[in-house]
Amino acid sequence: MHELDSTWNDLLAAAIQRAEVSGRTDVAEYLQLKATNDLLRTTAANWLLDTFIEAAFEAARTRPTIKVERDEPFEFSRGSGRMEGSRLIISLGLRCLEVRAGWPRKPSSGILRGNALAAADVVHFGLSRHNSLLSLVRGDSIPFWADESNETVDLNFVSRHIGILVGE
Repeated sequence: MHELDSTWNDLLAAAIQRAEVSGRTDVAEYLQLKATNDLLRTTAANWLLDTFIEAAFEAARTRPTIKVERDEPFEFSRGSGRMEGSRLIISLGLRCLEVRAGWPRKPSSGILRGNALAAADVVHFGLSRHNSLLSLVRGDSIPFWADESNETVDLNFVSRHIGILVGE
């Protein structure tokens, strides 16, 4: 978690406490929901990026020229909205795979469609037919990443995209 997120969490916790002390349970409940959703978003985004990093390092065993970079904070567009989050760049020579994950953090940033909690893009430079738009959606028990066809993102999904990068 970077410094801005840590400061935001501290401010949110203080606001929840002030709302509870002043008897504003409705405000306290809303802020608690916001804090819970932010934790879910952060955890899911980190899982997605960390899973791609692990798969890239596994592929680097046979292709040691694979490079992995992570940018945080990073801002990207989804529709007319602006997502704030992280970016992962995995490159092999001229080939490049970019994974971005984030969510709108300001009212002026817009909203996510389909009641999604967060958004992610998997972008293959020069091979756009392999790109995927992901949404973090609510499941029965926990949220999960899903692609445009509502298929769950799992280790096979990640491996398939790393395979496209390395030309398998």
